Amino acid sequence: MQLHPDYPVVEDAYQMTKEWTVTLPTRFNRRMEEGDLVIWKPGFTIWTVVWGNDQNLSQEERLVWIKDESSPSCYDEITEESDGITRYAYRLKEYSEDDRLPAFYCYAFGNLGHVQMAIYFDSEEDIADAMAIWRSLAES
Repeated sequence: MQLHPDYPVVEDAYQMTKEWTVTLPTRFNRRMEEGDLVIWKPGFTIWTVVWGNDQNLSQEERLVWIKDESSPSCYDEITEESDGITRYAYRLKEYSEDDRLPAFYCYAFGNLGHVQMAIYFDSEEDIADAMAIWRSLAES
C-alpha cells in the first residue's frame, strides 16, 4: 500500500481537533477538502466533520435529530453508548462510478459536540476497521 508522498501522514491516536481524537489502525494520509478533514489510504477514505454543541442539546436530542435526518434507505443501524459517548452508525448504498461498497456513516456524540464520518472502502473486510475507527472516537 502506497501513501501519497505529498500529504502528511497520520497514525495511531490522532488529535483531529482540540476536542476529539481518533485511533487509526494503520498509516493514512490527511488533507482538508471543502472544510472537511479527509483521512485516506488507497481503497479506504474517511470524510470527517466535527460539530460543536452551540445549542447546548443533549446527546439524546442530537441523536434523535440525526436519526430523523438519515436516509430511509439506510440499513444495519447501530446505536451504542460507552465512556460518556453515544454512537450511531448505518450503511448506505449510494451511486458511484468507482468500486466502493455501501458507505459506513457514523456519529459520535459527546458533551461538547459530535463527530460525523462517512467511511468509504473497496473491500467488505474493511468494515471491521471502519467500525473500530468509529468506536475509537473520544472527546479529549
